[in-house]
Amino acid sequence: MPLIDEADTLLDANLMADLSLNFSVDNGLIIDTNGKSWVRWRSDGIDSWWRFFEETIDKPMGRRLANAACDEEENLLSAGYLDKTGIFKKKKILQAIEHRWWLHGWGRPNLKPPSFQSNVLTPIISGILQAQIERIDGKRYRMRWEQKSSDSCILSLEDSNQSIPQSNSVGKIYSTSSPYSIDVESDWKIDGLSHHLLPAGLFIRLQESCAGLIANIGEDERNSWPVLGDGFLSLAIASKKLFIAGEEIFLAADADGWMESCNTLLAPKGLSSPVEVKSIDSNGGVSMKFTELPLPAITTGFIAGAWVRCEGRPVKVGLEMGDDFIEITLQSRYEIS
Repeated sequence: MPLIDEADTLLDANLMADLSLNFSVDNGLIIDTNGKSWVRWRSDGIDSWWRFFEETIDKPMGRRLANAACDEEENLLSAGYLDKTGIFKKKKILQAIEHRWWLHGWGRPNLKPPSFQSNVLTPIISGILQAQIERIDGKRYRMRWEQKSSDSCILSLEDSNQSIPQSNSVGKIYSTSSPYSIDVESDWKIDGLSHHLLPAGLFIRLQESCAGLIANIGEDERNSWPVLGDGFLSLAIASKKLFIAGEEIFLAADADGWMESCNTLLAPKGLSSPVEVKSIDSNGGVSMKFTELPLPAITTGFIAGAWVRCEGRPVKVGLEMGDDFIEITLQSRYEIS
């Protein structure tokens, strides 16, 4: 009898095949068939990231996160994903929604009553389901969510007099490339841990919703970043804290090590890959250039956290955005005698 690798038997061949049909990868990005960028998150990772973010921005942001998710999903659905016609229209729509949730690792939705089971952040999934129901019904609702358990939630939708304006598109459109090939188990698990895909536009909208807010950032921390909006800084600092608190091993002794480790850290998440890395001083300072960076705040934050883990010292971050490149520099925050 031939030997069977148990790990292979756990993989979801149907999900892997559908992911390769609906997404491609290029230069460390995960791109859908319409050229939109996506990010892969570990479920417990984004939970921790959200706690760090709310602590930093110093405001309850659940409603703004739900609105960002709703607006982004509304824009994505304008491509016609749920626009079904003909006999069994309702059944086709339900099947399309269920497939969409399955494909992205969002859990299991219900339309009547509006509810879901999911291990993704509740405000995000609430906003996504709201956008889908509004697309089906062709009208706007006032939405509230009620958590029933750690992974189940029910929505309360009330009619609204507001019309549904066209949701504007945010972020760049990228060219599709090689099929997205990833080993994933049923229910979007990787090595037994739950993951999911979220659109980069959601986080762009969240950052924009922070306009005018003053974050809880100490002077020393603020001075270690470029002069940027507090929404950008809050996303970046949350990402830095998440990586520092995490378990991922990050070792880089020189520029080549940084290039290799960044590719391992960033590309699987869809956060881009550097095209050039250079050492800039004798104290661990590095400079890295990117040609595409869908989420500069989150990518910069992860890299800053990696530098702290690697060097064991506080980091000072530089960021330059040109017409055809983005350059991130990382150096010791304090002079070393």
